[in-house]
Amino acid sequence: MASPILTVIAGCNGSGKSSFSNAITSGHAPSFDYDKVFLEKYNSLQDSKIREKMAHNMARNKYLYKIQKF
Repeated sequence: MASPILTVIAGCNGSGKSSFSNAITSGHAPSFDYDKVFLEKYNSLQDSKIREKMAHNMARNKYLYKIQKF
């Protein structure tokens, strides 16, 4: 069995990363929108000094879990 391939799409805000990744992965592999997951996690947390760091850690953990499951 071939090893899975991880494709990373990076770019500036608003450059179309999400649209592009959805177009090239449709039905083939799951995509992961870090910005979207980060924002969801950030908005779910109470306001604090460590809110942003916690949201980044939660988004990163979700990303790593998704890679392991794929």
